[in-house]
Parts: sequence; C-alpha cells; structure tokens
Amino acid sequence: MPNSVAIELDRRHGDTFTCLDVVKGNVRLYLSSEETLTHIQVKMEAVSRSSLVVPKHPGRDKQNSKKTVTESHKLLYVTQILFPPEDVRNLPDAKGTGKDGFTLAPGQYYYPFEFRIPINNNCLQSSSFISKFTFSDGANFNKDPRQHIKTTLPPSLSDMNEATIKYFFKVTVKKAAFYKINMRQYNPFIFLPFEPPRPSTTGQQFFVRRKHRFNYTPVSGRVNGSIPSQKKKGFFSSLTSTARPSFLREAGPEFYVEARMPDPPIVVPTEKIPLRLFVRSEQQFTAPIYLHSLQINLVSHTLVAAQEHNKDIAFAVTIVKLQNMKLPMTTMTNPAPQVYEAEFDKNKWSNAFLPSTVPPTFKTCNIGRHYSMEIFLVVSHGPYGDTDTVALAFDVNVYSGISPPEALLRATEEARLQAAIPNPYQIGPAVERTLSTTQPTASTSANGKSRPAESSSAPPADSLPTYDEAIASKVMPVSGPRRNFQQSPNYYANMDDIDRDEK
Repeated sequence: MPNSVAIELDRRHGDTFTCLDVVKGNVRLYLSSEETLTHIQVKMEAVSRSSLVVPKHPGRDKQNSKKTVTESHKLLYVTQILFPPEDVRNLPDAKGTGKDGFTLAPGQYYYPFEFRIPINNNCLQSSSFISKFTFSDGANFNKDPRQHIKTTLPPSLSDMNEATIKYFFKVTVKKAAFYKINMRQYNPFIFLPFEPPRPSTTGQQFFVRRKHRFNYTPVSGRVNGSIPSQKKKGFFSSLTSTARPSFLREAGPEFYVEARMPDPPIVVPTEKIPLRLFVRSEQQFTAPIYLHSLQINLVSHTLVAAQEHNKDIAFAVTIVKLQNMKLPMTTMTNPAPQVYEAEFDKNKWSNAFLPSTVPPTFKTCNIGRHYSMEIFLVVSHGPYGDTDTVALAFDVNVYSGISPPEALLRATEEARLQAAIPNPYQIGPAVERTLSTTQPTASTSANGKSRPAESSSAPPADSLPTYDEAIASKVMPVSGPRRNFQQSPNYYANMDDIDRDEK
C-alpha cells in the first residue's frame, strides 16, 4: 500500500457549516516506509474565483478573437502545523529532528485539529507568480485584483461556470528532500453564512401593483359576452351567408392587480413564501375576476467581475406553476373611501418553497448575487371571459435561514455602546446597494417595476461583529438545524485549479 494522507471531518451538523462553527477533524497519515518530513500543515481556506470570456482585441472586428480572464480572491486562510508538535519544534537539533527534518517510522498516524469559522472574510493577496497565468486560450497574464471588500463570508457557490466559491480543508505533508513530491489532500465543505438580523415585526406591507383594464365586459347569460346579430335573413340567404355572429366589445372597469409581502420582502428556502395577491378598484365588480393560471419565478442576478471586466448574468427558476385554476376572487371589501379590494385564495400556493440549493443574497470582492421575483397571472372578467396576462416584478432578499445567536447580538451591542463607534463590518450585501424594500410601504410604477428607495445616511442595522469580537465574547456556535444546502458535483472537483497559489 503506497503512502497516503486524508482529512476526516466531524460532520455532526451534517454537510453544511456556518459562522462560528468549531470544526474538528483528524489528518490520517499512512507511511509504508520510513520518511523524513519537514512538517504536516492543515489549512482552512475559501476561494472566490470568477471567469469571463471577453474580446481579445477590443474594438477590432475579428471572429473568434476571444480570451478568458480570471480573478481569484482568497477570502479565508487559516493554518495549523500538526507535526511536529510545538514543544518538539522548539527543542535544540537532535538526531532525526531539526532543520534536516523529522523522521517517522512506517505506520499509521492521526493528528487532530480544530478550527473556528469566522464571520467576516479576510481577503489575502496571492503570493504565487504562477497563479497569475491562465492557459485556456494561450498564455494570459492576470493582474492582481485591486478591489477588496470586507463583508460576511459568502455562501458556497457552484451553480454557474462563470463564478465559483469553494470552502475546503487542505493538508500538506512536506518532505525534507527537495526532489521528493509533497503529499496533498483536499476535503471540501459546504458553507452557509448567518442571515442578517431580521427586523422586528411591524405589520407593514411591501406591495407592487400593475394597472389593467379588460377590453370587454361580460353580458349576463351570454358566454364570452357574445351576442348574435339580430338582422333577419331569408331562407336562401341563410344557406349561402358566411357572416359570423358579432361580439359585444366594451371597455371594462379599470383595476389593479397587487402582490403583497411583509416589509421588507424576505424569502428563505426553508420557509413558505409569504405572498398574497389582490385585486383593487375604485368600484365594485358585478362579475368577479378569475385567476386561471399563476407562475412565480425567482430570478438570480449575478454580477461577475474579472480583470476590469464585468457581466451581469440572470437566470430564472420557476417556483410555482398552477394552471386551469378558474379561481374567483373573494368578496370585495371597502377598506378606505372609494377603494374596493378582494384577495385570491393564498392557500392555493401556500406550500411553495424555494429550492434548497438557492444561495442567499451576498456580495464579495468579485462576485455578487441578488434576486427578484416575477409573477405572471392569467385573469378574466367572469369565469368564461377572454383571458389577459398581468405581470409583476420586484426585488426580494433571500436569507440563509440561520439566525445569529442572540448572545452574539447582545455582546455586539454592548461592545458598540462601550466603544461609542459603529461597527464597519456588515453581513450580507454591501451598503451601497439599497433595495426599494427598505420603504415601510413601498410603491411601484404603473408598469409593475419597483421604484428605487430614497437613500439614507443612517448606519446599517444589520451589521455584525468582527471575528475577534465574537471570539472575545465566547459566543457558543449555533446549535439549530441547517438546511441541506446541496452543491453541484463540480464543487468537489478540480480543487487544484481553484487552489493554485501554493503547490
């Protein structure tokens, strides 16, 4: 059996880890023959890698003149020397130890290790010259990235080719002889960060609405509002005539289709989507509006940056698709003067969830992800009227479903009060992007797109402490359940490609 090394992790919380988790494990080393080693080192790392195909010669009209540019950020980098032990390393040189290495006899060895995952990233500049080169379309030299932001560690990401975020442990068995190949092994793990502290429940609603008017109104007792022509015809003309029945077309009443969610609109893969759909009008309807079909899409918007190039990539996932419903609105109520409203039965889509693979909203140095929701309703005036499609769209926040420990929030607040200064680090997206959902009652334009909110100079309310503050407060890790945040097979493959700094 040849020499081998492996990393064994304690996965007591399943396959998903989060901020402040204490991760324990062992490095198992098997030697079939005596070996002299310099050290055995284990690292906990996170790498955010972006890749874009861009024109090789901007401004020139050449076919297939493309190149691939990449950018990597080491968001997390913590190391431990497992062998030799610290007390041995400090001993004077002796036989089999010292600058010439430490000799191990054949056999199997176990070296325990322990790391605590921080809350925020600590972007490390690449020190390897070879990592600056890519060879996918010839030799390309990549400049060092200049933009680094301090924010909460982003989630694992593997749902697209242009952007990847991987978390992993890596062990290196460094041999004393320079001509011998060092032994290395990886063990990727899945990471899902804390969600921002949720705002207190106030009962306020976020809404988005679109104005609509049917171009007909149903006539009582007649299907589709049609009425045959009243002109009398002779016997022979009735046999030869090709005329069809005429239709009564009249402008129907003007109304709004409205979507409501608690403000701010937050969706979590482990929680039901708190969506309600309404019809609002200045007058009551003699015939109710019917909902025939409903489709809800979650649209991910990923901003990928690489070597002074950037691209916004959108992808939609259908969350709800209901057809042939013929669902009437409820009885109209009169909540305000000259305002009538009725709701569609929300129980029809109450069991709708986001897929467990959806990452939360985040932003890091070279990759950012935010979300919007699209709603398509097919409606008619009366059960048999012609159908129209009404579309709505608005931004939503996707949360991880892992709340920060209450003890951590209390300790943070106490530290800030003592320091009398705001914490500069925040969880989630950077502060400069402000969603319309921050309004207590957000309004939208007639086309169904949400209006931008007014900027505020107040400090962010969702900031969390630094790693040092959390450690100093001795906050216990989160003990609650975590969702099964699965990743694609690509997440576990090609580890040498994403970790090119140290070989």
